[in-house]
Amino acid sequence: MRGTLRIIALLLGSGLFAVAGRAQGVIVLPDRHPAPLELRTHRVDARIEDEIAVVTVTQTFYNPGGGTVEGTFLFPLPPGAQVSRFSMTVDGREMTGELLEADEARAIYEEIVRRSLDPALLEMADYRTFRARIFPIPGRAERTITLRYDAALEREGDLVTFRYPMQGHLATRHTGAVPLPRPIDPRWPQPERPDAPDAVPTESTVHITLATSTGLTNVYSPSHEVRVDRSGRRTATVTLEQPRLDGRDFVLYYSLDPSPLGATLLAHRPYGDRPGYFLLLVSAPAELDEARIPPKDIVFVLDTSGSMAGEKMAQAREALRYCLQRLGPHDRFGLVAFSSDVDAFRDSLVTTAMRDDALFFVDQLEARGGTNINAALLTALEMLDDSDHGQVIFLTDGLPSTGVRDEGQIRRNVAEANDGGVRLFAFGVGYDVNTRLLDGLSQATGAFADYISPEEHIEERIGAFYDKVRFPVMTDLALEADGGDVFALTPGTLPDLYRGGRLLVAGRYRQPGDLRLTLRGRLGDAAETLRYTFELPRIERERDFVARLWATRRVGALLDEMRLHGENEELKEEVIALAREFGIVTPYTSYLVTEDEALAVHPPGTPRGGPARPLRFDAAAPTADLRATSGEEAVAMSKATRAMQEAEVVAPAAPSVLTTVLGRTLRRMPDGAWADVDADPEAADAVRIAFASDAYFALLRLHPELREAARLGPHVTIAFRGRVLVIAEDGENLSETALRQAFGG
Repeated sequence: MRGTLRIIALLLGSGLFAVAGRAQGVIVLPDRHPAPLELRTHRVDARIEDEIAVVTVTQTFYNPGGGTVEGTFLFPLPPGAQVSRFSMTVDGREMTGELLEADEARAIYEEIVRRSLDPALLEMADYRTFRARIFPIPGRAERTITLRYDAALEREGDLVTFRYPMQGHLATRHTGAVPLPRPIDPRWPQPERPDAPDAVPTESTVHITLATSTGLTNVYSPSHEVRVDRSGRRTATVTLEQPRLDGRDFVLYYSLDPSPLGATLLAHRPYGDRPGYFLLLVSAPAELDEARIPPKDIVFVLDTSGSMAGEKMAQAREALRYCLQRLGPHDRFGLVAFSSDVDAFRDSLVTTAMRDDALFFVDQLEARGGTNINAALLTALEMLDDSDHGQVIFLTDGLPSTGVRDEGQIRRNVAEANDGGVRLFAFGVGYDVNTRLLDGLSQATGAFADYISPEEHIEERIGAFYDKVRFPVMTDLALEADGGDVFALTPGTLPDLYRGGRLLVAGRYRQPGDLRLTLRGRLGDAAETLRYTFELPRIERERDFVARLWATRRVGALLDEMRLHGENEELKEEVIALAREFGIVTPYTSYLVTEDEALAVHPPGTPRGGPARPLRFDAAAPTADLRATSGEEAVAMSKATRAMQEAEVVAPAAPSVLTTVLGRTLRRMPDGAWADVDADPEAADAVRIAFASDAYFALLRLHPELREAARLGPHVTIAFRGRVLVIAEDGENLSETALRQAFGG
């Protein structure tokens, strides 16, 4: 190892480092260079056949300075990479280099961490690494590096995992809190944090082509929001486009399963004496014999009150036209326009033979009068009285102003009239809508409500929704579990499954071993029963995203329950407990930012640069009014809780003062340090380790799980194995024996 470090010192001249292009491959160059290289583009193209991936990585570096730069390129090979087909070119010229095994590569990265004080590079430790001297990069010029390798992917049963370890800027290299998708109230002051170092935006793209010899199901990324395009039962393309690197490893799961409704189960159980977590994914085929899909009965209900006048009315008409023109040949439909009175196209459902007349009816609609929601919905349900698979698509921009106006009475009337299991999908336009009414009406029927902001286009949102629900695969779903002692399933009521869609159920289990699941539902008039068997692990510590997704969905469901039915002390306590454990920002847990942290924030109305004061949140009072039923705050809360309940991707690292590591909640302090909210760094038994010391790296070798905390920076406090661990520049350089005594291993 000493020989390796001598080579690094020679390569880097003075021994002072600058790490350029902080992505999955990096260039190390002497620090005396006045400006580091900038990574302009980062593209990953992968062709995967069954379990073998051929990966091409293209990176473009730019030298913003005036002098020529040379350096050393380091690229860590992902697990399972086959060196036999590893190749590398720079601007068309083949690059020679050497392959470093894990131990040698680890020594190099640790030395860089020591000298550049960049813990983010720990991402690359323990990988075999390709090292090569780069060709000179002239001042204000670009050089493109293209690298290709093969990888045999990890497979567990039918589940295959593709990983690409993207290492980003230190300022963003943490798991991030699991926040509400947007602030509850944008006027509420947000805690400030130290400014992140300037980072040059890097255009990052991942494009994956999947082809399998058997069926391909459950193509799913828990790390990033990807676009999945299915071109058949055995092929798919996956695309990720980012304006800048976010520093999170890219992870993609897919199942090799020939069954049309393949299921995948992902589990996480870090401690053998505590309950574990699981995610069940069931995917509907993207291609389906439409002859097997029963015809739909659907009624479109449109608010034509005076407040819809102008652009809203024009867009609503276009949305109706879009849906009517995409009805199936055997579908039946109805049209109900309402203001103070109700105007139905026909008194009963009609076939698509009447479509042209219906389009003419839509074109003649005008906005005037009040808003009689109760009468409009009862009229629609009466049309569907004899339907076994009816749907109502209801669009309104206002509160009930005529007829029955009481929210509770409207909900009761609709429930009594809906004895045929009709799904009611409600869309609120703008902010002057009763979110509790619309959400309650939809959820009671196994559907959902959504909201269209003033800046959004009605026809685009309605059209995208309609394309999703045109072809139901299974309805009236119910899940039964045998084994595992499972509990806390979310969602409690399963949504319908549509063509190309996915069902995701999160839950917890107490007992490892076999888990037998039975999924029951209906395909048209026929009952369907699907059975799956999985093994729940006794210990699994890699997939911590499973726990965070379960917690996010669970908190979303609890908040929604209180929003619709009133605050409940027991539910509130569960929300706070989960929020503290997983770092979830909720209306009840902003109190984690308190005065003693001296986080300077500007109160409402205070200009930037003006006087700041510490901000304190009261743990007993929510920062947003869960009782709000209308207005921008109520719409934001409804959209946020629904997004949490349907979360499929772990929230990305965002400007936040909270993050979660090893199941602990850490907060960011004004000086950039991270501190466990429940750990006292001054505790008598606290163990202080000097950052980048021999003890620091020895501890990470003994307990690799601590690397997630170490990547946060050189100042971290976290409770670990019954002790408080403090990583600091003024810590101690303990012996390995002392480390084992403190933390085991």
